[in-house]
Amino acid sequence: MDGQKVWNNILAGIKTQVSSSTFKTWFPGSFVLDCKQKADKKLLIVAFKNNFIKEQVETRYLPLISQIAQKNKGGNIEVVFVVASKDKPKTIKNEPIFSGVPMQLNLKSKTAHILNPYHTFDNFVVGPSNNLAFLAAKQVAENPGSSYNPLIIYGPTGVGKTHLLQAIGNEVLNKTVEAKVLYATAEKFTNDYIESLGNKTCASFRAKYRQVDLLIVDDVQFFAGKESTQDEFFHTFNELYLSTRQVICASDRHPKELGKLKERLLSRFLGGLVADIGMPDLEMKIAIIRAKCQEKNLSLDDEISTYIAQTSNGGAREIEGNLISVLTLMKLTSGKITIEEIKEAIHKNGQASLNKPTASAIFSAVCKYFRVPAEDLRGPARRASLAFARQVLMYLLRKQLNLPFDEIGRLTGNRDHSTVIHGVAKIENIISQNQAKKDEVSRIQLLVNSPL
Repeated sequence: MDGQKVWNNILAGIKTQVSSSTFKTWFPGSFVLDCKQKADKKLLIVAFKNNFIKEQVETRYLPLISQIAQKNKGGNIEVVFVVASKDKPKTIKNEPIFSGVPMQLNLKSKTAHILNPYHTFDNFVVGPSNNLAFLAAKQVAENPGSSYNPLIIYGPTGVGKTHLLQAIGNEVLNKTVEAKVLYATAEKFTNDYIESLGNKTCASFRAKYRQVDLLIVDDVQFFAGKESTQDEFFHTFNELYLSTRQVICASDRHPKELGKLKERLLSRFLGGLVADIGMPDLEMKIAIIRAKCQEKNLSLDDEISTYIAQTSNGGAREIEGNLISVLTLMKLTSGKITIEEIKEAIHKNGQASLNKPTASAIFSAVCKYFRVPAEDLRGPARRASLAFARQVLMYLLRKQLNLPFDEIGRLTGNRDHSTVIHGVAKIENIISQNQAKKDEVSRIQLLVNSPL
């Protein structure tokens, strides 16, 4: 069976498990970008039209999709998601290009990390809160390795750090298609490093990260406290820097505020330009809304745009979420919508965010179900029943909150992130093969969402 037929069969299985409206919201337009044989399994690379849909499908439906894929007649299948467009596909030097942007796929990862073709300088809204970072990014894209090396961009979640980082990569590739650009999160770098130690493939790992012209590493706060990983990244950084190749990083805080960062690595970070991105002001929020509408060939009344901007207290990501809620409602009503209905839609979207389970709620549910005190879950005891409860806790913290592995390790008694990775993987494997255990985890999830 070819890849698209396998995905069509998986989609048919999804249809039987979710509502019609849910299926129509997330899955139309998805397609198979590639299908490769990887050791004893088939790797199915499925593309979605934008990063928002991809992230939502990953967060909400990846376990279901993986379960359906394993039952497929196509054999042992692993599904990864990317962002790509079907428009004008072409090839340069055997590398697939979509929407004119070469995509750097890392097929060994659970999630294929690529440069999102929609993350460009042209559709990045510039204002007082991000002007310095934008100008620095433009200069780096024009002269990689010579202007601001390294470039460190920091700011809170959802303000456009990743967009700006990937815009640099896309610009470099648009100018020089032979350029070797690698984008990875710090978590991915760490996991690749651990895997290379276990598989004795350190040479391949170093070649992957050091034989590039532009290395982009997102969320470097993840390196804090990981001494051996910091050492490896330090040497990677040095090799690239000394050969005048560009390094760009992003963080949620200024490097000085990260803590548990080795002095020599901090010194390297501070040796270039450190630029911050803040929360947008009202005028900039309205400009973001107008830009998003222009991308979709839509127009919004000024009153509606202003209301969305005024009620979106976060960054661009929250603005886009509220905008999508309004546009969806307008589509369903053929544009016949009042400002009161819009207010209700935004209120519901905000309530959905507020109702997201907390780490404390997950802790309480696991403790209640297994009848164990929280201090035992955080403690050193390793008896089988307690270890299973602790691994379920790790799994739920990861799947429901998408917390980084090191943060989960901190919450569960300052455990090493490799222990967390093992625990999450073990529960994933158990619930994929044991229906009784899967039902048990589902009951705990119900306790999380309905604690009473």
